[in-house]
Amino acid sequence: MKEPKGRNDGHIFDYSHITDKIIIGSDLCKGGVCLIHSEEFKKLGVSVEINLSAENNELPPKDIEIGYVWLPVVDGYAPSQEQLEMGTCLIDTAVNMGKTVFVHCKNGHARSPTLVAAYLVKYKGMNLDDAFKLIKEKRPESHIEQSQGVALKEFISK
Repeated sequence: MKEPKGRNDGHIFDYSHITDKIIIGSDLCKGGVCLIHSEEFKKLGVSVEINLSAENNELPPKDIEIGYVWLPVVDGYAPSQEQLEMGTCLIDTAVNMGKTVFVHCKNGHARSPTLVAAYLVKYKGMNLDDAFKLIKEKRPESHIEQSQGVALKEFISK
């Protein structure tokens, strides 16, 4: 279920729990370090942030300990095979350590679901259709662009 959080200062934070340790969300905040991320990350127990947004490399809040990785992908395009490999490996390592991972792009609708689907297939043994179904069930606004579907099929065929 989508859980929108917002304030009247231009900061918007929405997210969906895909699993108990993986959250897909957005980064719709307007520049700089977003304090609402700090507040919400603390509440959610997030300790790893993966940012797929090429348009915005907003660093995580300094008042929390968090691992941060920027894998920039232009909106509407697919992560590279290297980015899928690195991102899925990072998610798996973090989850196996009991950490909660927040994966986002700008809206959390396509690039982030692409990476999480790749993880679910590679590390959790799901088929691609079931991975999409789970993500769509938890985050209904999710969709995979054609180029992202092609990249995913290439990634899982390795």
